[in-house]
Amino acid sequence: METTAHYDHSKKEFTINSPTTLSQKFWITNGACHANYAVVFAQTWVEGKNEGINSFIVPIRDEKMKPCKGVMIEDMGWKIGLNGIDNGRLAFDHVKIPREAMLNAFNDVNEEGKFISDIPKASARFFKVADRLLSGRLCIAAMSLAACKQMCLHAIRYSQQRLAVGKSGESDTPIMAYQL
Repeated sequence: METTAHYDHSKKEFTINSPTTLSQKFWITNGACHANYAVVFAQTWVEGKNEGINSFIVPIRDEKMKPCKGVMIEDMGWKIGLNGIDNGRLAFDHVKIPREAMLNAFNDVNEEGKFISDIPKASARFFKVADRLLSGRLCIAAMSLAACKQMCLHAIRYSQQRLAVGKSGESDTPIMAYQL
């Protein structure tokens, strides 16, 4: 997670920056064509201290659907079987957002410019903030595994029943009986 959010207390704003290719946000749903805002996870720097990863609401398009200043948006391109999904790649070049754009259910920067959190460890803060996102990803992975198991079951059953040409020259040998 290389995207950064540096807080400037004198201006009461964060600067969101993606300094490297790895810090860009890939596969952002509705990012390529339709979204006006994105929730961005970034390393949060307050008073020169890294307070861990927090989330921010960042405008990515204006009311005319043009990318906001400092926001790079690209379509992820053609996707096999999922071409109707609007996935994008986002990068931020010193995008300014107000202090209030920090999603602050668990962590915040107060009026005095101090980072506040009831969770002492930065890593624990991230897991608390990203809990629902991570659990959703785990559900997707579990459903994918279940679908793969079902596919294997059906493929094996089919290959045990589907007859193909065997040694006799007749269609009397199940595909599963072939060694290759």
